[in-house]
Amino acid sequence: MDTFPDNALRPRAIDSETLWRAAYAVIIAAEASTGLLLALGAVVLLGRLRASVKIFNHAKLWAVAGLTLGFCLWFFDFIVIGGEYFAMWQSKIWNGQAAAFRRIVSGISRQTCVRNP
Repeated sequence: MDTFPDNALRPRAIDSETLWRAAYAVIIAAEASTGLLLALGAVVLLGRLRASVKIFNHAKLWAVAGLTLGFCLWFFDFIVIGGEYFAMWQSKIWNGQAAAFRRIVSGISRQTCVRNP
């Protein structure tokens, strides 16, 4: 919205640098947490590779948690908040919706594979 000077949605803009930095820190923390959960999930699943089906399926918890957190980050932060509330779709320069959509679809696909028995 701030790439267009006379945009009707300009009052929605956040002009506080402190809030920018805080939101950026939350995004980085969520991405780091997603990566840690997925790494933990991979290690736990590798450790249970030769276990019974019930134990192996129970070990999927951490991977599913990481994939769910990643979905929530990309969907809510970049599609809902960035895309709809802040009208990110209007900008040819700052529109990250296509990239976010790719991450969401690949995350859902991975979660579907992980959750299948």
